[in-house]
Amino acid sequence: MEAELKDMIDDLESLKRSLPDSSLHASIDKLELRVENLTKMAMSATARRSKVKDMSSEVVDSNPYSRLMALQRMGIVENYERIREFSVAIVGVGGVGSVAAEMLTRCGIGRLLLYDYDKVELANMNRLFFRPEQVGMTKTDAAVQTLADINPDVVLESFTLNITTVQGFETFMSSLRNKSFRPSKEGSGVDLVLSCVDNYEARMAVNQACNELNQTWMESGKQSSSCIVFL
Repeated sequence: MEAELKDMIDDLESLKRSLPDSSLHASIDKLELRVENLTKMAMSATARRSKVKDMSSEVVDSNPYSRLMALQRMGIVENYERIREFSVAIVGVGGVGSVAAEMLTRCGIGRLLLYDYDKVELANMNRLFFRPEQVGMTKTDAAVQTLADINPDVVLESFTLNITTVQGFETFMSSLRNKSFRPSKEGSGVDLVLSCVDNYEARMAVNQACNELNQTWMESGKQSSSCIVFL
């Protein structure tokens, strides 16, 4: 893309030199400036690595899973690559949810479903993984954007909704039932629901949904600088 933009600048320069009417040069100069700005943006854009088909235990700097696969070599887990078969739903992408989402993404979880109704604000910059240029985006869409840059192997799904409303709850239930990622799975379409919400109504909605689906879930809460997790 950068090469194409530079070629466009050269073409605009050639066009400007060939025009007999110098009054048109100002318009071409404006176009050149815009293309130069696009080139700078392209050069500063995050370079996303290519997807990894199979996890490898090879200890090389270019292997994003080499340190994780060490858990298998040490006998802590039998088959680390099985993590790619699992789906986790995170309700609430705030102080607890964003950290959980990032860690699961770095570990190479198979599928991550994110739920939140809020938007990114500058006030979130103090502790969450959101970036200033994402202000105004929904938290779930911004999270997917950031997490996809960290690990493109993870299937990421964004649900911008309020699960305490009738329609939001129905969509929440439907998404948990969805087995398109792993059709042979028994029960619901996810293996674990992480409740990372900050209000009673949302906690009760997660509780109700998981009880109706006989779904395993973990409840978390934050108090001062501590985080409490319940299974």
